Amino acid sequence: MGKDIEDSLCSLLKTTQFSLQLDESILPGNEALLLAYVRFIKDEQMVQELLFAKELITDTKGESTFRVLKEFFAEKEIPLTNIISVATDGAPAMTGSHRGFIAYLK
Repeated sequence: MGKDIEDSLCSLLKTTQFSLQLDESILPGNEALLLAYVRFIKDEQMVQELLFAKELITDTKGESTFRVLKEFFAEKEIPLTNIISVATDGAPAMTGSHRGFIAYLK
């Protein structure tokens, strides 16, 4: 059932502009987890959904975070151009002007 929900959401995001919210967390055992949420309008209602929770295998740098997101979007055929805004926690790995996630997304 979870796969059907993910497929339905990703199908919708292929043709819908949306906002993206990212949060990275360090779990016990020094594992890094990236959470991605999307917010969009559907049937004149604001909808927020968890897009994915992925492990950051290498590190939590902006480039690694962008790579995980880009690979997910490529696999699901969601255009990066559908992202109209991004919210992060403001950490340098996310907002750095040269090597932060936002810099890679631009």
